Amino acid sequence: MLDSLRLIAFLFFSIICCTSTFAQGYIIISGKIIDKTTRQPIPYAHIGVMSKGLGTIANEQGEFYYRFPKIAADEDVTVAHLGYKNLARKGGEFVPGDKSVMLELETAQPVVVDSGYVKSFDARGWVMAALNKVTKNYTDTPIMMTGFYQETLQQNDAYVDIREAVLKVEKDPRPKTEFPEKYKMLRGRRFESTSRDKVMDDYEFPSGPAIVTRSLDTGLPEYLSGSNLADYRFQLDDSIAFYNNKDVYQIHFRPVGPQVKGARNGLICINKSDSAIVRIAYDFTPEGMDEVFKGSMKSAMGKMLGKKSREAKRVSSFTNYLPYDGKWYLQDSQLLIQTDFMDKRDTLTGTIKLHFVANDILKSNGKAVPPSEVPLDTSQFPSQKLPKYDEVYWSNFNHIIPSAAMREILGSLVK
Repeated sequence: MLDSLRLIAFLFFSIICCTSTFAQGYIIISGKIIDKTTRQPIPYAHIGVMSKGLGTIANEQGEFYYRFPKIAADEDVTVAHLGYKNLARKGGEFVPGDKSVMLELETAQPVVVDSGYVKSFDARGWVMAALNKVTKNYTDTPIMMTGFYQETLQQNDAYVDIREAVLKVEKDPRPKTEFPEKYKMLRGRRFESTSRDKVMDDYEFPSGPAIVTRSLDTGLPEYLSGSNLADYRFQLDDSIAFYNNKDVYQIHFRPVGPQVKGARNGLICINKSDSAIVRIAYDFTPEGMDEVFKGSMKSAMGKMLGKKSREAKRVSSFTNYLPYDGKWYLQDSQLLIQTDFMDKRDTLTGTIKLHFVANDILKSNGKAVPPSEVPLDTSQFPSQKLPKYDEVYWSNFNHIIPSAAMREILGSLVK
């Protein structure tokens, strides 16, 4: 009898332990997201349990690494990208540890409209309506995001500086909030190459996280605010796109003339059903780029541009939003800055890329991250001396998987 009771107790304990392990464990998958027809990779496609506000993105080559809790195994893991139909599979269908997952997205056939429709479409009115509905479509209460930050510097095509971190980002969109966006680093690292030319010694963006963690819920972009909206012309694209299985208007914007300061050419994608902005992308015009390099960016970012002879080549940005629990939230944001450095012998092209992706969304009280008088400085990230570049460093955090080209920096690390 005693032995039977011991056996029952043991089995009960085992069941509890197994259940606990299951609940606290993760399913880890990695692989590639491609176009079903062309077989080409889809850069920055989002993969995640959208019903829980969880996810990550693929890298520029469509490669991804995704870790999600086993308790979400009965939920859909959804892959989404503008211009494609959603692909959804139950989390439990994936084999834990599978590193060769191939996810194929089917192109959504765009709705093509004629020139008469484009001319009669009130593009400016739609943009204004979308901006006026920001407080309705995006969160109006504090939230906490855990996300991954990646900052890279390429010298011509070679990566010579890589800075990465897991960040806690707290957003508080309530009126009169002193610090609407606060963030802190949970874990970070930096890879530096001995191949970096001295001409690029001061070419960096140490306060990059402050730029790419911004979003519509805590303030409209300056160029789309107030009277600045009159500086741009708006026109509907001749095709209606598709995102998250819904129609999306693509509206181009261009400056009304060369007198516009910090001018951009860009695209605003607006969800047809609720007027939410799902994507903003732009490139500075040559005139706008020249003004930014000589003025506001130099004064705001200090040594970022260095002291060498240089010529601005490109400044571009995109920000994507995703739906969760009836609202829209920041998905990911990227800023790219490209500059030519000239001397008597040669010209080197330096490309800085800053990228942040939100991995989870939680409610907050607005006080979870204390304000800091000192901005997070990515140049102070711990320097890595060992030639090792893998996901183990990030523990239970999701991250943007490094490309093969990025991994080549391991051969020339600063000791």
